[in-house]
Amino acid sequence: MKLPKTDVQPLSSDAAPVRRGEPRATREELQSWDGADFETGMTEEPIPILGKASFKCPHCRANAHQDWYQLMASLCDENSAPFVPDVDFGRRIKEADSMSVETKQALIDWSDEMQTGGPFLASSENWLHAKIKVGNLWVSRCFSCKKVAVWVHDRLTFPVWNFAVVPNDDLPDEVKGDFIEAAKILDLSPRGSAALLRLCIQKLCKHLGRSGDNLNDDIAALVRDGLDARIQKPLDIVRVVGNNAVHPGQIDLTDDRDTASTLFRLVNIIADAMITQPRQVNLLYQELPESSRHQIEKRDARKG
Repeated sequence: MKLPKTDVQPLSSDAAPVRRGEPRATREELQSWDGADFETGMTEEPIPILGKASFKCPHCRANAHQDWYQLMASLCDENSAPFVPDVDFGRRIKEADSMSVETKQALIDWSDEMQTGGPFLASSENWLHAKIKVGNLWVSRCFSCKKVAVWVHDRLTFPVWNFAVVPNDDLPDEVKGDFIEAAKILDLSPRGSAALLRLCIQKLCKHLGRSGDNLNDDIAALVRDGLDARIQKPLDIVRVVGNNAVHPGQIDLTDDRDTASTLFRLVNIIADAMITQPRQVNLLYQELPESSRHQIEKRDARKG
């Protein structure tokens, strides 16, 4: 039995997984946009996304660099059928007389890794000539804790990731409910999550006094009312506005986890800019002495 080593080589940055047929420039724009230019007063969780160079590790929760690996397959023969050591395996190895100390320790270390019940990476000379590539299956390894995450297509399947994005407290209840529902289904259906979040933006526009019938016009109107004009670019990228806009609530087959994670942030950014910040400014204004408020009102009346 070849023993586990830690010299497994990750994919180069150019070979990191990316969805086939997806415009690469658009994906790079989407992954590079993190909302940092918008001063919303909120911290956004860097959630795991397929192919991204760093994110919050689902194991150790550190925001760390991730190495990506593709998987190769080799047919099992009668001497290499799947085998999981039992809890007594280590003791039997220690008592074996026909093994060197180094071999015993390596087998015990391998058994300990197997007993965790989770996947791990190990190099083996037996796999040097494997010619079968496993499609739609990837693993990432965290630089911080060295633990492995497993991805099927563009979904994180191990470990279970509890997506903890929090809706802005000032969102209307109807919008907040859809937001929370989108978070719950993100791993099961990124497309469904993205569809709900576009619906959130439509409902939020209606709450802010817009028609909700044409999001291009609604967002343009919100920009005239003070929403940062730079938000139009990410909204275009995730197809909320622009020539390729998707109708709110409609499933788009090209949507993925990247798209949904950006939409979560955009909903909160719009709510913060158009609801939270004006409310906070008004509260500060109300805390001013009455004489100061009166002077401000007289000054503004003269300007009018």
